[in-house]
Amino acid sequence: MRLTKTAWSRLAVLILTAGLIAFLEITTHLFSNADIAYGDLFYLVLIPATYWYRKHAIYPGILIAGLHIAVDYITTGYVGANTLFRAGVIIVASYLLGHFFEIAGRHTGGLHFRIGDAGAPACDRSTRRLISRLSSRDPDTRYQAAGCLGDAGDPVAVDPLLPLLDDPEVGVRWKAAEALGKLGTPAVEPLTASLRSGSVDVRWMAAVTLGDIGDPTAIPALIDALDDEDTYVRSRAALALGAIGEPARTEIIAALSSGSEHIRQSAVMALGRLGDESSIPPLIEALSDPDNEVRRQARSALGDIGKPAIPPLVGALGSENELLWRETIAAFGLIGKPAIPALTMAFRHGDNLRIRMGAIRALGAIGDHRSADILNRALEDDEVEVREAAREALDDLRKT
Repeated sequence: MRLTKTAWSRLAVLILTAGLIAFLEITTHLFSNADIAYGDLFYLVLIPATYWYRKHAIYPGILIAGLHIAVDYITTGYVGANTLFRAGVIIVASYLLGHFFEIAGRHTGGLHFRIGDAGAPACDRSTRRLISRLSSRDPDTRYQAAGCLGDAGDPVAVDPLLPLLDDPEVGVRWKAAEALGKLGTPAVEPLTASLRSGSVDVRWMAAVTLGDIGDPTAIPALIDALDDEDTYVRSRAALALGAIGEPARTEIIAALSSGSEHIRQSAVMALGRLGDESSIPPLIEALSDPDNEVRRQARSALGDIGKPAIPPLVGALGSENELLWRETIAAFGLIGKPAIPALTMAFRHGDNLRIRMGAIRALGAIGDHRSADILNRALEDDEVEVREAAREALDDLRKT
């Protein structure tokens, strides 16, 4: 495979920098016999290598570690444990940094250092010529051509733009996704097919773009993507369904009864993204899900919905389901101060022991000192469980 001009430039930078560091270390030792540690300078090569090569950065890391060992052997005549340890650190650092850049690059605008399109040449009016530039070896050319095709709005550009979702340059990938989003409905069918791509990056970028387009015809494919093997793809599909909104609600709620915990987790995330009052009942039901992550997502979503979720959650405090009862208390802790008046009323006027005891525990979970009066009053309650809950809540308040 022939390397692009950009790839050759990167390779040259890495080789020249590594060579210079090795040359300095060897010549310093041979001519002055000084023991100056240049090994740490190899990180000047490692950092750009991990940024450029992302998840494949471990390979240049191994080469740099090997060069470090070779230089030490040339200068000292042996390879000690310290040298091998430093080489191992270089390999581990290359893997971790490459993994970090891979994840960071998945986020919008992530780590490609492109500052807008200021000063870019005017778009060619010929769609055919723009499409031909998508295969250029120069990433800037591909970036500009993708942007121009999105602005032109010609559906014929959809298929040529799709491969750029897996472009080696993050900026080009995002520009292609943005362009497909602008093309709208004509891009939906090929994007839904891309949700089954063998490339993780293509799948999650397709999900993001489908959310931007917001076409309901993508809902079945996005529901299927909730069970993707990759966590990030699942989360982007969930957010896309949330962005599509009301047309997706029925399918999202149905997904909550799936046997797959991945689907249920993602469905709860999608409901949280919808974030309206009609999402509250299924979210409260999800508080009793056997999977901890489903419950955590449901708590978080109810906490974000806030005040509208308070009355139904007060009702859930009367549940005999211990798991639902405890998760409801935790949800009140996330809602916080706005729930205090309703919980106070539930304690004062409730004739259900579990509601009164749950209200006290929820006030303790919120941890606001304005609840002290009602908690002190609960110390005189007829029920021992309520008194115990009040004592625990007051102890927690005193520690804050």
